[in-house]
Amino acid sequence: MIRRYCLFLLLIFPLFGAADKTTPAWKGPDRSVYVVTQNHYAEGFTPEGDTAKFGDLIAIEIFNPRGPKAEENPVYKVGEHIALFVGGQRQGDVRIRKVLPLQCDSSAAVVSTGPSFHLPKDAMALASNSDQIRPHYNNQHQASEAERDYARQLAMNEFHKHALPTTLAKNIKIDNLVVTKLDATDSEFLVGSLSLVTKTARHDVFLIARIAESAATTEFARYHKTTDLEDGKDSEDVRFVDQLDLDGDGFDEIVVEVTGYESEGFAIYHHGNGSWAQVHLGGQGGC
Repeated sequence: MIRRYCLFLLLIFPLFGAADKTTPAWKGPDRSVYVVTQNHYAEGFTPEGDTAKFGDLIAIEIFNPRGPKAEENPVYKVGEHIALFVGGQRQGDVRIRKVLPLQCDSSAAVVSTGPSFHLPKDAMALASNSDQIRPHYNNQHQASEAERDYARQLAMNEFHKHALPTTLAKNIKIDNLVVTKLDATDSEFLVGSLSLVTKTARHDVFLIARIAESAATTEFARYHKTTDLEDGKDSEDVRFVDQLDLDGDGFDEIVVEVTGYESEGFAIYHHGNGSWAQVHLGGQGGC
C-alpha cells in the first residue's frame, strides 16, 4: 500500500465497480455499518482541513440502508455511541469524537472505545446499531500448520487455473489467514489472502474455504494479477476485515478491504443459495 503524507487534487481510478448485476438482491441491515480501524490510509491536508492522523482510531461508513447516494455523503454524529463487534462478538461501543477528511474525496469519524477494550494495531472491526444483527461468540483463531497447508494448496489450485506451474507452490506466501465459524453449525472456514510473485507479475487470491474431514474445499476465490511490479498501478489487495451476521439470517457476512493504487473500498460478501456473492461495495476513497 502506498502511504501518502500530502493530499492533492482528486483523481479517482475506476477500480471498484458495483456488485455483479446477477447478484441476488440483498437488503442488508436497517442501520449504517462501519469499519473501525487505525488510520493506515493517508495523513496530510485537504481544502476542507487536516485529515485524521496515522494511528487514529477511525470509523468509515461502508453501508447505508438509504442507498448509494447516501453513502457518498456519510453523516457522522459527534457524540453518538455505536455498537462494536469483533469476530461477531459484541465488544462495547465506539464513540464518535470528531469528523475529519480522510482522502481527497472522503471523510471518517475519529472514535474512541471504552477503557476495557483496545483494538490491536492492524486489526479491523465492524460497528453498527442495527437491530437485525445477530451477535455470537468470537470463534476466530490462527490457522494451524495443517490448515495453512490447506490454504496453500487451494491457492495453488487457483493459480494453476491461470497458467502458473505447480512447481511454484513452495513460493506461495500467506498474507493473512484466520479460521472461524460462520454459522451455528460446527463447520469451520479458512478465510484469507495468499500471494505468489514471479519475475513478471504478482498473483493474489482471496479465499473462503470450508474445512471438513481433514481437508478443505474452496467455496469462493477472488484472483488478481498485478503486472506493474514497480509502482503497482494495476494492483488489487484484498484483506479480510471481519465477519458479522448483518441481516440476521444466521450466516455471517464477510467484509473485506480492497485497496488499489491510491484507493480503497470495502466489499460485503453474503452466503445465499449455496454460494458466496459480493452484494455491496462501499466506503470508497482515494486520491
